[in-house]
This record gives sequence, C-alpha cells and structure tokens, in this order.
Amino acid sequence: MTGGIANAFTPNGDGINDYWKIKGIENYTNGTVSVFTRDGRQVYQSKGYAVPFDGTFNGKQLPAGVYYYVIDLKSCNLISGNVTILR
Repeated sequence: MTGGIANAFTPNGDGINDYWKIKGIENYTNGTVSVFTRDGRQVYQSKGYAVPFDGTFNGKQLPAGVYYYVIDLKSCNLISGNVTILR
C-alpha cells in the first residue's frame, strides 16, 4: 500500500478531516478495514473502504479518544495501529 494512514481526524462536520484517510487503500478492493475500541469492541468494518470511517457507530458519534485498527489487504501482511478521534 502506498501513501499513508492518518493517525487522527476531526469528524465535526466542517468538511476538513471529517473522515479517516487511508491513502492507497482504493487499490485493495478485497481488503478489509476494522476499527476497535480500547476494550476490543469492533465499531467499524468495511470491505474495500468504500465508505470511509466517520467516527460513528450505529449512527451515533463515538467519543474522542484513541481507537485501534487492523487493515487486512489479503495480498500481504496485516497492518495495525491506532487512530485518534478529535472532537
């Protein structure tokens, strides 16, 4: 995967950094992106990242804080790390 994975975003509706950016993910249409809370609860999953993570779960805003992600590109190793929601 080329590009980079943003380590923070600000989903506040101002049109700037409202979604978590993962550069190059569009080249991995079979890959999956999953986001978890600190206690391991999955709050987001997408195949191919067609709908970017906007900091919500079941239509409600998630609290500001650190979340953990796993990106499975299927063609290489898993990528994991953390992303911070700033509100």
